[in-house]
This record gives sequence, C-alpha cells and structure tokens, in this order.
Amino acid sequence: MHTSESQSKFTLYIKLFQFQKYIYLMVHNFPKEYKYGFGQSIIDMAWETLDNTIKANITENNFKADAIAEISKSFDKLKTRLRMAYELRLISNKSYTYILKETTGMGREISRWMNWAKSIKPKQSSA
Repeated sequence: MHTSESQSKFTLYIKLFQFQKYIYLMVHNFPKEYKYGFGQSIIDMAWETLDNTIKANITENNFKADAIAEISKSFDKLKTRLRMAYELRLISNKSYTYILKETTGMGREISRWMNWAKSIKPKQSSA
C-alpha cells in the first residue's frame, strides 16, 4: 500500500469518527421538533459517510475509485443537511464555522484519495 494513500484513508476515518461525535452532541441540542426527524437524518448521513469510508478502506485498489465516489456522495448529502440546519438557525455561527473548517479538510482528503485511486493502474488478468 502506498504511504500517502494509507495515511489519507486512516486520517479521513479518524476525522469522520471525531466529527460523528461532534454531530451527536450538536443534534442533542436541537429543539425537540427537529431533533428526532431532521437531526436523526444528519446523524444517519454521517454514519453512512463513515460506513462508506470503512468499505473503501477494505476495497481492492482496482475498485477503490468507485468506493471513494460513494464516500463523496454521502459526504455531499451530509454537508447539505448541515447547511440547512445552519440556515434554520439550529447551529450557531461558531459551530458552523467549525463545521466548515472540518468539512473542507475532509473534502480535501476525499479528493486526494480519489486522485490517488484514479492514478493507479488496474491489475492485468493473466488468462
């Protein structure tokens, strides 16, 4: 395994795991009318993103780009929900600034990992 690829995937996993904890604490403070529907959808999307990262970590290199694309899709959905929470004033300016900083960094990690996955040559089958 290439060193930068290894670092990227584990760094992303750790960041997403820490971010998941932050999201739980954030949603806990949502008003009741948002906590169990909308708040739960944010938590679920964060889990989907983390689960997709775990899946991509164990996917063979030949199929890694597709797996990383799934991370990117769920991550974009998560960011959209977080933006909506901010616009509904469920998230403070300070919290949203932190969220933007973290999601920007994680987005870069996903992009780097995708670029790496696209750059590797598929194994030739020896038939």
